Amino acid sequence: MQYNDSKTGLLELTKECQRLWEENKDTQARFVNDLAELQRFQMAIGQLESEGRHDQLSHAQRSMVDMQRRASMLYEQLTDRRMCLVKKLNDGVHRIVNLQQHLINDRLFEWKNHQKLSQIGMPFENRDLVLDDIQVEFEMLAETNWQLRTFACWQLDLLGRSPQLSDNTAQSHITNLKTVLDSLTKMLCVLVSQSFVVAVQPDPVLKTQHKFVAEVRLLIGDKLGIKQHLVNTNVTVKIIAEEEARMLSNGQISEKDVSFSKTVGTISNDFEKLTLDEKCHMAAKFNNSKLTRIAHRKPPPKGMQADCKNLPVQTATDQKYALLFHITPFQLGNLGKFDVWTLSLPLMVTVHGSQDCDAQGVILWQRAFAKVNRSQGGEDITAVPWSDLAQVLRHKFSLFTGAHRPLNESDLNYLAEKLILPGQVDNKLITFGRFAKQNLRDDVNFSFWEWFFLIMQLIKQKLLKFWDEGWLIGFISKQDASAYMLNRPHPTFLLRFSDTQTGAVSIGFVCEEDGMKVPFHLAPFTIKDLDQLSLAQRIASCPQLRDIRFLYPEIDKEEMLRYFDSEDRTKSESPTGYIQSEIVMVAKTGFSSKMNSVFGGDSPSPMSNNGKLDWSPGEVIPHGNSMDIDYNSDELVSMLSQSQLDSSNVESLLGAGFRPQLPSQPLQQVDLSFIDHTFSNPYNLSHHVDQ
Repeated sequence: MQYNDSKTGLLELTKECQRLWEENKDTQARFVNDLAELQRFQMAIGQLESEGRHDQLSHAQRSMVDMQRRASMLYEQLTDRRMCLVKKLNDGVHRIVNLQQHLINDRLFEWKNHQKLSQIGMPFENRDLVLDDIQVEFEMLAETNWQLRTFACWQLDLLGRSPQLSDNTAQSHITNLKTVLDSLTKMLCVLVSQSFVVAVQPDPVLKTQHKFVAEVRLLIGDKLGIKQHLVNTNVTVKIIAEEEARMLSNGQISEKDVSFSKTVGTISNDFEKLTLDEKCHMAAKFNNSKLTRIAHRKPPPKGMQADCKNLPVQTATDQKYALLFHITPFQLGNLGKFDVWTLSLPLMVTVHGSQDCDAQGVILWQRAFAKVNRSQGGEDITAVPWSDLAQVLRHKFSLFTGAHRPLNESDLNYLAEKLILPGQVDNKLITFGRFAKQNLRDDVNFSFWEWFFLIMQLIKQKLLKFWDEGWLIGFISKQDASAYMLNRPHPTFLLRFSDTQTGAVSIGFVCEEDGMKVPFHLAPFTIKDLDQLSLAQRIASCPQLRDIRFLYPEIDKEEMLRYFDSEDRTKSESPTGYIQSEIVMVAKTGFSSKMNSVFGGDSPSPMSNNGKLDWSPGEVIPHGNSMDIDYNSDELVSMLSQSQLDSSNVESLLGAGFRPQLPSQPLQQVDLSFIDHTFSNPYNLSHHVDQ
């Protein structure tokens, strides 16, 4: 509600600034015309005095006094209106800063974070509609900023043309307006740069020789007439190491440095046009790009070796990458050339299916627990509470398998027993090493993540119907399974995941021997086993289950098997295999470190710090006419030129009763030091902007 009120206030203020500028223009024109009239009176009085025509002289002098009084009052009105406009424009700067920081730091940041988490299955409803709403706000701020800049430029033009008096008010207003204009320019450049985002992230794991899908958008849309500036521009994509992406986001290197460095991989169809589609999205869609090659990780840059020497050597499945999207530099009004880029979220790359499990584990941890902005710095999170990890596994399980039945509390408790080491029950922090690197137990040679990942694969490919219908208990120990079956009033069998073999399902059953119930567990079946003979076929043909009627707890075996007799098995068991292996790598636009920390983004700040205004304000708003003040004649313009009419001449025309206005006090300026600091960075893209 507060944001909407501020937005409404800014729009009303912009209309007020237009009205005030019109009043300034008209009042100044009337004042200049009065000066011309006084000049005519002065010349006439002088001529009457020289000719000794005293009968007409007194009348002319009285008329001139009346005119002087009127001109003085008009000048007071002009001074007040000038001050009012400058204050309104300055207030507009404050409002834009507040709205823009909220839009980028809060709303866009929150959207990016939800986008990141959605890649591990956390719900993100209406993601496209939310981004469209954010685009509306970007467009509004861009358009409003440009309008305020226009009025500031027009007023500077007026002040430069007006007669200069000794009270120095015009120069004081000029100084304040230049500060306002500089602030608006910086904020507009930040807005344009931060509006370049990855609207559709690629898959978190890319596989070489597979296509990836990604989309980048410029959220200011076609405001500021940007479409015509992008006719000959492309958006290119390249893959870079995550270390370079982090340095780029933090301003340690520039996009040009990345461009000239040796790339870590090759992408085919690596460019697209930035076009305005039917939804008014200024977007580039990458649907046919393919990662054709990935190189082994190179040593860190010389300047970074000291920082990296104590880090452990990474394996291929530990190395992260990013896609870097870059727009061909384009001109935008007097703001100079924009050199805008953006980065994807960190990605993994695999060249063989055997690497998928490890890569998926690394990227799952990153998506769940890393910060969405690289520029925020900080160490990678190495340990998290079990309660947080449990929710991540719940969402990942549903996303990966496509199952309608989520993990329940009993399933999660079983997983917790696997992960939490004995003696550490009270301290439920789970490290990444314990999650994905260490062996699950001393008697097995696989980690928790490998065990869990291959179970998800097994469900997705072979057991989805069993899982969704509740026919597969799955996450239960052999001991508990035996106890549950023994407690049933009649013989039952049960389906559970093996905890000694990865990606395998075991059939446990109870039969009677010598009048006693005895539990048995068959050797587990893997995906390869179930490729040869499905689980339903194995249950139907298993001699040990011939006389057992019920699947734990009270499911009729024959009724369950009839489903597989009446349904096409290929439809019921998800034959497409495990998770899509196409992986998209997207690069983020880089901002300097200060800019990133303030605006929570990964885009550069391609603005001119002290850019000279070289554009015509009349081109900005079509309905505004540039400088249509009536100065009566060329003779008057000549008379008011600096060479013939200085401040003393003007004040002498206004008479002895004229009292100059005191110089106006400096306005309270908004703190934009967070932007100024970025210009001290030698890699900041502001040096690419035309001065």
